[in-house]
Amino acid sequence: MAQFDLKKATIYLQDGYSEAGEVNNAGGYAQGATTMTIDGIVGAVPTGATFRVTVPGTTDNFYTVTAHTETLGNTTSITFTPGLVAAVVDNDDLTFYGKRLEIKVGEGNLTYDEKRNMEYKKDRGALDTVREGDEEPIDVRLDIQWEWLSSGGADIFPSPEEALKKEGLASSWLSSSSDPCEPYSIDIIISYDPDCSGVDGELITLEDYRWESLNHDLKAGTLATSGKCNRTRAIKERVTI
Repeated sequence: MAQFDLKKATIYLQDGYSEAGEVNNAGGYAQGATTMTIDGIVGAVPTGATFRVTVPGTTDNFYTVTAHTETLGNTTSITFTPGLVAAVVDNDDLTFYGKRLEIKVGEGNLTYDEKRNMEYKKDRGALDTVREGDEEPIDVRLDIQWEWLSSGGADIFPSPEEALKKEGLASSWLSSSSDPCEPYSIDIIISYDPDCSGVDGELITLEDYRWESLNHDLKAGTLATSGKCNRTRAIKERVTI
């Protein structure tokens, strides 16, 4: 297989919404359907949330919620895009994720570093045993194209800087941290599709990212952000795309 090709990777910033439910229709839904009745949801699924349907033997496509209907405060029907790539049946599992912003990397890059501290113990001057020291967060640097730093009146999606800062059209984004007392954080998702028949893709998730610096290059039109994830390891998952 060819080496990883950044041109075949899509990078997203994602907020912290998370929920699980099931298809709720005895007859299921055919390929191409764009509306489903569902159950098992607590509260309202936000417009713009993404979700996956777990259907054995089919692709792991993501869908985006464009509208939703609630019964007694809980979402019982969703409209989404694109249409289903495969038929689903009653009680198929649905996994909902946060709102996503696809970002343009252009000539930029994303790097992340996982680290660990090793403590080497000695016995009378000779190496003896090794213990793992304190945990270290993942270091992340992301260089992306900068079109606008803020959103305008006709925009649907926030700018990358708004998503990082929870401002503007991203002011309603939920933190990816489960602790409401911690500073706002997001997840960075790398979706890699090698575009080769019969070859899996991969999802890499960098959870709970918080920016520590934002560097703006007006001449190059780039925005560079660096910071840390409150995790020691990235989540990696092979998927069929």
